[in-house]
Amino acid sequence: MAGLVAVLLDRLRRMQPVLGDSTLAVACVAVTLVIAPQVRLPGSVPFDVVGVLLTLGCYLPLALRRKAPVAVLVVTCVSLEVYLLAGYVPTLNLFGPLLALYSVAAQRPAFVTGVSAIAAAVPIFTSAIAADLSLELALGQAIVAPGVAWMFGNNTRNLAVLTRRLRAEQAQRARQAIGEERLRIARELHDVVAHHMSVISVQAGLADYVLSTDPATACGAVKTIAETSHQALDEMRHMLALLRLGADGETPEPLPGLRRLDDLVQQTAAAGVEVDVVVTGAERELSGAVDGCVFRVIQESLTNVIKHASPAQAQVRLDYRPDALVVRILDNGRRRTPSAAAGTAPGGHGILGMRERAQVYGGTLTAGRRPGGGFEVVLTLPTRSGLSD
Repeated sequence: MAGLVAVLLDRLRRMQPVLGDSTLAVACVAVTLVIAPQVRLPGSVPFDVVGVLLTLGCYLPLALRRKAPVAVLVVTCVSLEVYLLAGYVPTLNLFGPLLALYSVAAQRPAFVTGVSAIAAAVPIFTSAIAADLSLELALGQAIVAPGVAWMFGNNTRNLAVLTRRLRAEQAQRARQAIGEERLRIARELHDVVAHHMSVISVQAGLADYVLSTDPATACGAVKTIAETSHQALDEMRHMLALLRLGADGETPEPLPGLRRLDDLVQQTAAAGVEVDVVVTGAERELSGAVDGCVFRVIQESLTNVIKHASPAQAQVRLDYRPDALVVRILDNGRRRTPSAAAGTAPGGHGILGMRERAQVYGGTLTAGRRPGGGFEVVLTLPTRSGLSD
């Protein structure tokens, strides 16, 4: 029997609200109409057509309990009270007002539900008196039965409020995650395009300048342009593969890291900036995310040297400490525009993007002019808390 009831309740929940409530109301009417004629008390009025109509008034309004819960409660309470005052035997009719009270408590504020509980207690008390219960038992029934219905309804309302809040928070986190992912993609695009296009621009200018006087140098510049453009396209394909990973399940190649540092140094040298790499401390492998962050910061810093300080000499220092990695990128060039040097040129987000990258991994980044001339970028990333392997 319990299993059958569970199955019926589950099917009711799966129905459309109005259809489910209508089914519940009709079922309650059917059960009551079967039981009511069989219950007799001394002095009670036989169950007749009027009793049937009043029973319908106790249950059929429940079909609209979600749309107009207060009105449904009023109709069911009045129907039950008239039913009892007419002298009919109280049977299952009292469940109509209790279900209506549950609906009010589940959908309306506490003040409304409190008044509704008092209204529902009146016919419940009358039904207890009609059943010849003592005054104490009648009062207890009038308090406990509406109280239980109110408690369940109030809990349902609180759960619904909590569910809405959780959904709103989930939506907010989803929007935030989308914004962060867009920012990450924007950073990657900026780093890929800015560096490679800077190299290509310098080499194209060199090729144009020496095309007629030094064909060999012009040919070398064109070759560098071809290689750099191929690398840029490869990195763009890697990024697109990462974006498509969830759709086709393929594992893309990792984005560039320090293993590409030698290629980056050669590209920068081809653009007119000689780079010296100095490594101190116990060199170790970094996790993919941190490795990519370090590479991008070095790439962006050298790109800024090419764009704003070339010709110049630069140095990349990698200092592997026990609990951190400190990266310094220095140059001895003279910045052509102070605002660009500071990373505040109109539309420029290079230094800001590098600083945000560092913060993502719990690190810091500073950038500014060196006392003896040139520019310096210092990246510090902690490697103690699992940021490196």
